[in-house]
Amino acid sequence: MSKVTLVVFEGGRPQSEVEDLVVAVRKAVVLDNLAKLSGLQEFDRVLLYTTYEDLASEAARTGAETGARIDIELVPARGRFHFGERLADVVRRHSLETVLYMGGASGSLLGVDEVSKVARTLAVADALVIANNVFSSDIVGFTPADAVLRLAPDLPPSDNALAMVLSSILPLTRMDETVGATFDVDTPADVMVLSIHPGAGPHVRAVAGGCGLEPARGRLVSARDVLATHLAEIALIGRVSPGAVLYVNQHLKCRTRVFSEERGMKALGRQQRRQVVSLLGCLIEQVGFAAFIEALERAAGAAFMDSRVLFHHLDLRLAARDRFNSDLLRPEEVRNQTAREFTSRVLDAGIPVVLGGHCLVSGGLRALVDSAVLRQKSGGEPGVRQDSPLRGRIGSALA
Repeated sequence: MSKVTLVVFEGGRPQSEVEDLVVAVRKAVVLDNLAKLSGLQEFDRVLLYTTYEDLASEAARTGAETGARIDIELVPARGRFHFGERLADVVRRHSLETVLYMGGASGSLLGVDEVSKVARTLAVADALVIANNVFSSDIVGFTPADAVLRLAPDLPPSDNALAMVLSSILPLTRMDETVGATFDVDTPADVMVLSIHPGAGPHVRAVAGGCGLEPARGRLVSARDVLATHLAEIALIGRVSPGAVLYVNQHLKCRTRVFSEERGMKALGRQQRRQVVSLLGCLIEQVGFAAFIEALERAAGAAFMDSRVLFHHLDLRLAARDRFNSDLLRPEEVRNQTAREFTSRVLDAGIPVVLGGHCLVSGGLRALVDSAVLRQKSGGEPGVRQDSPLRGRIGSALA
């Protein structure tokens, strides 16, 4: 059996207050995951690679409290960052045998048993890559670890394409498509989803509760409640995961209008090459935002929209600040005129329209289904104790 190392990357250079909001929750996710996973016997060690000094300090405290071995590499957030090169460097310097990589925003709703299963599978395999999503990976296990060294200089600049690249030389298998495996925190929409989910960890609950997410969170709750309404019409737009649609249909009785396009646009390089094409985007160019929203109001009682496909189709090239403020339905804070007009129309819509990125119409949609079902069972917004068996395993309640 090979030694399995859990490697967590979390860093960045936020440029605005709204980005700081998302980063604060991402840091909380990392701390919850370290407390949850660092004691697993399947891991030989845990390595955190971060640009955030406060996160490094809190992670060290977590390690001291749990007695787990957490090695921390604090690196400066300056200059060029190439994910694949940094990951290969970590593997080389630490002579790692087998790696389970997790992006810092992933795994907040992942069950301990799910992680144990992946680690055990990796430990006995001769050559294998396991990923949560081939087209947009942020949880990737691979053995032997030096596979990343053999792939240089073809390693990807971000983790989205890591599984796809590794699968060119290693056999590929997918993790079970659960809520935990598909949900991560990249946008304010993901923060809002996590903030109303009973499986959120203690660090996340402490941070997300005071983030000031209204009015968008109110719209999200309204849309979640429509989602749970018998025979309600729900529009799902963007890089919609077929598995997420199946999950909705398995657990709720709503009717879905699904328009899925441009899945894998980032991992396949279409976003970078400015090749994104959206059929709905073409329609909007013809009729305008107002007419599009009017049509959406006629067709659905609530909508969940991955707006990034539209933004790239329109070649807006928005900064994170604008994308995130659009998600939060704050048009006055959106600098790009086109994106500001779109956000205003969404804010004025007669139905709750929730804006976000890929996760919103994938893992986020699954998490909202869980939240809706548990709310129905409990007769209100469910609360989960720290020692509850539901923590991190909310999906099991639906079995």
